[in-house]
Amino acid sequence: MFRVKDSVYLKIVSSKDEALGDLNCNGILIRGDEKVARSIIASLKDKKFDGKVGIFGGDDAFNRRVVESLKVDYLVSIEKNTKFDNLKQRDSGLNHVVAKIAKDKGVKIVVNFGEIARLKGKEKGERIAKIMQNVGVCRKVGCGILIGSFALDKKGVVDVKGRQSFGVTLGMSSSEVRDCVEF
Repeated sequence: MFRVKDSVYLKIVSSKDEALGDLNCNGILIRGDEKVARSIIASLKDKKFDGKVGIFGGDDAFNRRVVESLKVDYLVSIEKNTKFDNLKQRDSGLNHVVAKIAKDKGVKIVVNFGEIARLKGKEKGERIAKIMQNVGVCRKVGCGILIGSFALDKKGVVDVKGRQSFGVTLGMSSSEVRDCVEF
């Protein structure tokens, strides 16, 4: 990802070799399945890496296994890999059980604002609706939710005020908006 002054730089990795190649970052963001994530986290523990560790979310079962059994700090874009929506409830990748476990383990739910900004039309509306549902679940349980820019270039960087404004749009309270940009 793109490094900006006064921001957190998370390196996206999908293998153990990528993770151990250059540890000049604030944290690692894992893209892959549970087996890959376990091997990367174990190798980082051996190297005594003290940065943050995040993982991209998957389906409900994957998110629960990650939160319960892996030592991660962030669960990113959990609403992306959902399958279906019912009439009264959306499949948003998060339920109250996973949110409660995440709160107890200190895992924060992260919204990828840069990816949402690149979406168009109906797909963008559906993703925002799922995120709004996740905000409500997190508020009810007390789980932390963050909004990250995840810029791939300088043009995609969204400042703190823009991300906080998006938080207000999602229905966050003023204290949640204040804390949603502090990684």
